[in-house]
Amino acid sequence: MESNSTQQQNLSFRAVTLSDLNAIVKLYQQQQTTVSTDNSPLTNHFGLPLYVAECNNQIIGYSYAATNQPNDYCLKTHIDTNFSKSPINESLMLESEVFFKNEWQNASNRNLTVAIDQLVNWLNNSNFQN
Repeated sequence: MESNSTQQQNLSFRAVTLSDLNAIVKLYQQQQTTVSTDNSPLTNHFGLPLYVAECNNQIIGYSYAATNQPNDYCLKTHIDTNFSKSPINESLMLESEVFFKNEWQNASNRNLTVAIDQLVNWLNNSNFQN
């Protein structure tokens, strides 16, 4: 078993890329509490993925922006259950807050809602998820 210091040395954070979406969707589906099939359509609760946490080049968590109410948003994370007891969540959230403020500081929450809706629609209607 790797020590915590070894795991932390191999831990990195970065912005989400298109090639990350399969892994992100799988993590999202694994963490849903309702019984559903892997082919269930995503909803706007999926949010807009922002940042990923990687350990040894494997995505083990991601952060996303979601809308709470029409005029409000929140940042959330999904972390692989094998890493849920590590401090990854806090670090990922800090990285994500900075990224979100830099990328969305001039955007309205309506733009965020539109971006989430468009991403979910694209994922549900494309052959992207295999």
